[in-house]
Amino acid sequence: MMRHFYYTIQLLIHERGMNSIKIISMTLGIFVGILLFSCVKFQLSYYNFCFQPERLYVAYMDGPYTYGPFSAAMRDNFPEEVEDATILRDMGTNVFYNGNVRLTEPMIYADGHLFSTLGLKLLAGKAEELVRPDVLFISRSLAEKIGEGKSLESVIGKTLSVDRKEPMMIRGIFENVGENTDIHFNVVAPMSQLWNQARGGWGSDISYMSIIRFREPDKDIAAVETRIPDMLKKYMADSSNNKKKFNSFSFRPLLEFHTANPTVRLMILMMSVLGVVILLVAAFDYVLIAVSSLARRAKSIGVHKCCGATDSNIFRMFLTETAFILLISVLLTALLIFQFREFVEEIIAIRLSSLFTWQTLWVPMVVLLSVFILAGVMPASIFASIPVTQVFRRYAERKTSWKRPLLFIQFVGMTFILSFLMVVFLQYRMAMNKDLGYRPERVVMCWHKFGSDRQNAKSFFMNLPMVEEYGVARQPIWSGWAGDEFSVGEGRTIQGRLEWIGDDFVPMMGIQILYGKNVISAKEALVNEEFVRQAGWTDEPVGKQLSVWGKEITIVGVMKNFSVQSVYHPQYPVLLLGSGSDSNPGLHYIRLKEPFDDNLKRLNELMAETFPTDDFVFYSLTQKLDAQYTDITRFRNAVLLASISIFFIALMGLLGYVGDEIRFCRKEIAIRKVNGADTFGILKLFSTNILWTALPAALVGAVLAHWAGMKWLQQFSDSVNPGIGAFAGVVAFVLVVIWVCVILKAWHVANENPVNSIANE
Repeated sequence: MMRHFYYTIQLLIHERGMNSIKIISMTLGIFVGILLFSCVKFQLSYYNFCFQPERLYVAYMDGPYTYGPFSAAMRDNFPEEVEDATILRDMGTNVFYNGNVRLTEPMIYADGHLFSTLGLKLLAGKAEELVRPDVLFISRSLAEKIGEGKSLESVIGKTLSVDRKEPMMIRGIFENVGENTDIHFNVVAPMSQLWNQARGGWGSDISYMSIIRFREPDKDIAAVETRIPDMLKKYMADSSNNKKKFNSFSFRPLLEFHTANPTVRLMILMMSVLGVVILLVAAFDYVLIAVSSLARRAKSIGVHKCCGATDSNIFRMFLTETAFILLISVLLTALLIFQFREFVEEIIAIRLSSLFTWQTLWVPMVVLLSVFILAGVMPASIFASIPVTQVFRRYAERKTSWKRPLLFIQFVGMTFILSFLMVVFLQYRMAMNKDLGYRPERVVMCWHKFGSDRQNAKSFFMNLPMVEEYGVARQPIWSGWAGDEFSVGEGRTIQGRLEWIGDDFVPMMGIQILYGKNVISAKEALVNEEFVRQAGWTDEPVGKQLSVWGKEITIVGVMKNFSVQSVYHPQYPVLLLGSGSDSNPGLHYIRLKEPFDDNLKRLNELMAETFPTDDFVFYSLTQKLDAQYTDITRFRNAVLLASISIFFIALMGLLGYVGDEIRFCRKEIAIRKVNGADTFGILKLFSTNILWTALPAALVGAVLAHWAGMKWLQQFSDSVNPGIGAFAGVVAFVLVVIWVCVILKAWHVANENPVNSIANE
């Protein structure tokens, strides 16, 4: 065994130039491959931080939402089947003040059964206190931030102010929720706050998530689902209007809640494909470089066999060599991940401490084992089969049957990843430069009740020197707005989006009115082109009457379509209702003058001085719009990283292959030159030989990328359509790069004196 190690180390030192290429190639492949497959495993591990998560189920009525009292009714009516149940409502990011320190933390409303249902450990406090409307429970990380190094218990009893308005007392601390969840929260507010606002009753407001812990899901769920309609009749006097929802009631595993999203499934598929591609390219690049050194290393293997080494000894020796190179690559990979951890975490949007845990370390281990088998067994078998007679003569077998398929796979991988990257970049550019139908430039927003009269707010802001335009509404224009069903006549209804605006909102945002006029009162409304299309109105829409929440509204104008959400969503029918001059919807839209950044800073400083007891902070609309495409940006960066890695790995394999071919054909080239062949003819011989392999490989790679790209684009309602010309351009680029590499590598031998070549042979 020690002798094998000694010979392996000597070989590594002797072949240090070629081994350096192998190590670089392997490091790039392992680095990206481990990240991709670890991300896939992370996506598949959502909610496994819960206690016995396989017994947790989400109640589905109108999607994954139900009535506020539903979980309590489940506990009361099915004690034999239901061990526990909780109700919650995700509130996104909220603002809290710890003294004068402003905190933005994700928050949910929940009842006291949240912790026992999920199995989330309480570090301090009692869950029963969550029924009080003036208390908060916070996570360990937030408690440590507030406590500033003191014990967790010291935080109990402290007060956090919600938007500087409502003081809430901290009465509990819970263990941090894992990153692998769709429901992020550092703060839990009592559900009783919503109950006190007359929210969450039976028969309305289906906006709550109910999570049920069943005792034995396999048999309990079927029994409970059949009895749900009878249970709901006890609480709802008229069930006829809700018959459809009763019939569609179901329970689905919490562990499948994340992967039920088609976008998530598609991302998992794409990352898996990219991971497989880069590992295959890295492993086969290693094999190609190793096999290319066959002629040079054949005599030393013959010497080993003359000294008594068997085929199995040679096989183990080369496996040990692969293991050494793999070990060095793993160490370099770990160094890269550690050195560029912030960059890595930004791309994958996951902390490395969450990505690599003791429970998930088997993923990189499997990746490394796969690479070792692919990269080690094949060349070790070839080297072990070399006959002992090679010590007496020059090894002349080119092993083209091995090298050409390996080179073909390299070129397929290179073209595939570059073509797929092209699709991702085109979609990203389209999403970021899409015409929204309004002007978001230099617009800032803030929600704040500014007295009872909207005109007072408008006068205040328009008198500020940094303000160019002002408008008011109720909801952020990027949020999708509230949905509702509208009766459009002849017994037909459509699902649309609804917003209340001031008469200054449409001109300030640059929304185009195609015909009609702007709203000026609470009894008027604007509709967009999509609303008219889905309503099927072929006559004049202006003047038509709609009933909105029991009020008769007159349509006074038709707008050009504009986006109220990202490219993930289709164009919605939109209804804009006037709010009246005497009301103040509360969401202020302001277009600032240039310089934008300086004026935004000045505006927020002025708000802090003028309203010291309020949380009055404006944020940029364009930043919110860009945040919708964070996932596309990160995926683009991940594909770019994989593309760069595969590109250089494939080029290393190509250069190794060409170098081996040059060494093998040196005498043939010299003889050709003696017989009159010129430099151009020699270079054409090499390049044509390679391009016959590269062309079909590039075409296969482009076809596979087209399939993967179209699959990835399915998640967008508005997507690019890269034509054949775009993919042909990538194929041409790959072929040109390959041709240039071959020419540069073969240039020296093509111009070498044939006498010297023959003498060296």
